[in-house]
Amino acid sequence: MSRTRVVVVLGGDPGDRARVTADELADGELTALVLTGHPDAVDPRLDVSEAGSVEVRVDDPTARLEAYRSGAADPDDDVLAALAAGGDTPLAAVLGWEYARRAAVSDYWDVVVVELDGDLTAVRRIAAAGELAAFVESRWPANVRFASMAAGGRADVRVREAHRLALLAGDVADFLAGSIEIRVAGAPAGGTAEMAALARGAVTPVVAPDGQGGYRVEYPAPMRPSAPVSVEGDRLRLEFDGFRAVMSMPALLSRCVLTDSVFEPDTGRVVVRFLPDPDLWPPNLVPSGSADRAG
Repeated sequence: MSRTRVVVVLGGDPGDRARVTADELADGELTALVLTGHPDAVDPRLDVSEAGSVEVRVDDPTARLEAYRSGAADPDDDVLAALAAGGDTPLAAVLGWEYARRAAVSDYWDVVVVELDGDLTAVRRIAAAGELAAFVESRWPANVRFASMAAGGRADVRVREAHRLALLAGDVADFLAGSIEIRVAGAPAGGTAEMAALARGAVTPVVAPDGQGGYRVEYPAPMRPSAPVSVEGDRLRLEFDGFRAVMSMPALLSRCVLTDSVFEPDTGRVVVRFLPDPDLWPPNLVPSGSADRAG
């Protein structure tokens, strides 16, 4: 396990984020890497001189996209070109997180700080790994990718690229769901921090029997979802205005069927109900009538 702390600072303006970053690095003995889109806003308390303990690097999505495309089996593939069209695409965000992940696992610095513009914009960047994974899975499901990859160098070029994208998104999703620390600058942190937790996939649901042979699953949510909850493979998708949260589901629920979901504003929770899938459970464990209700 890496000893390097990873801190994400979002919200507010560049000066607000710079102050929060400086507060995090108040101990002058800490070595740190700061990844930011505003290197001119570094707090003067930080020693960023050549011999200093803090190194600042500019967030450069264009350079990362070009480097990723150069390593593709077909750099001119239409799908890859569309994914790499602009610095605000999910792929650009995922490559930024991969850069931070590699910096953290190198164990070279004590702290890696990632500064992100805005609140919702930052949350969307955090959610990008789930977004990219969902895109790949919808077009090239895992079973198709692995079957094709068994052909090695003879595998379809586009499927090989989809597999590379899926591995990248998976590594970043695992990284973000781990021990990342979120700091919100500027406005009150509550809702933004909760949205960031959902976007990271770092929320553990409460699962309990519903008393009717199924399960009641609760996810904390700061706002009402903009669309019904859905299941994609072994993941649950929550849509909000501006971003999509893709959550891992407890293994138990992978053998169940989603039946409905509601938002409870008083408790700030999305409640999702599941019933056992009769085809995946021993008959004696499926309550009478569940087969009909599960569809």
